[in-house]
Amino acid sequence: MSAAPKTERLRKEWLDRLSDLIQKVKTWADELGWSKREIEVTLSDSQLGKYKAPALIIQDDAIRILLEPIARSAPGADGVVDLYLMPAYDDIASLYFYDDDWRVHYMFPETQTVATIRDASAKLLTKESLREVLEELKRNAV
Repeated sequence: MSAAPKTERLRKEWLDRLSDLIQKVKTWADELGWSKREIEVTLSDSQLGKYKAPALIIQDDAIRILLEPIARSAPGADGVVDLYLMPAYDDIASLYFYDDDWRVHYMFPETQTVATIRDASAKLLTKESLREVLEELKRNAV
């Protein structure tokens, strides 16, 4: 397989994975009472080149969070997406795709403090784990 078709296939797989994630989070955000707006960001990847990808802004009152794709691959993961508290752009949680599912890495209150978000305990990304992260953010942002 030449490089161009392989690159296109990898980009399509990654964008499909992101689109599925964005749709899932949009649905959950709606069910949890958060407003949401899909946006597009430009990414640059050594293997995929420069491309546009979906991202999501979710908001409840004055709390605004950006769900932003970071990388198609990372050690031990087939995708990384960060959650940022806006406008400070504070990295609050990371989503990693491995073992065929998204997992949220976040320093949940009941977990031991670690050096990086990646080292934080992971929970399967579900509506409940997303709710837990969002509620914790709301408590700490006030």
